[in-house]
Amino acid sequence: MLGLSPFTAALWSLVPAAGVAVMAPIGAALAQRIDRAYVMGGGFLVSACGFLWLTQVRTDSALWFTLVGASVYAGGLVAAMTLANELALGAAPPQRAGSAAAVLESGQELGGALGMAVLGSIGAAVYSRDMSDALPSDMPHAEAVRETLGGATAANLPAAMADAVLAAARDAFTHGMGVASVGAAVVMAGAGLFSLGFLRGVGKTKGSTQSSTEPGLTTLL
Repeated sequence: MLGLSPFTAALWSLVPAAGVAVMAPIGAALAQRIDRAYVMGGGFLVSACGFLWLTQVRTDSALWFTLVGASVYAGGLVAAMTLANELALGAAPPQRAGSAAAVLESGQELGGALGMAVLGSIGAAVYSRDMSDALPSDMPHAEAVRETLGGATAANLPAAMADAVLAAARDAFTHGMGVASVGAAVVMAGAGLFSLGFLRGVGKTKGSTQSSTEPGLTTLL
């Protein structure tokens, strides 16, 4: 949409890593001082705020505006999940640390793929519905245009029609991204509330709380 070269686009895509680089050590430092459930819950809620930020992206929004939202949600999520992984690995017996790490890695890969599939399907469904409402059914390359923004961009349309179709496609794409972001924000808020409600006191290095909570986690691994 912006006409960036592959190299320039790749450099811009590194910006969300800044959010991760900032939030990950902050989360680890806070976990040394307060209950990690609050840190994890806060990380998930920060991530929810990042997704809500993305609902405000429009076709004329600056690139930095979108990347700020991506940085916020990525940083909050990484801060929370780093502590979640530490908690799960700490609950496993030393002789089963490798198995625990394998389970965590498999769960993360499955969760990431499932999340992209579900949220991507939501965004694609919204895009297709909006394009079906905006365009006539007998226009050239109608099926490709209604499927994806890439299809609308690549469609060989008459010059008089191309600009209107691309404008509609970009509006539909940002609308779909906004709806998908709302869904992601709801999931992040739910994860934050779960952390605050069920993980308080879990994984403390001292005290009776550890002995009463970690065996339950160990049996899952």
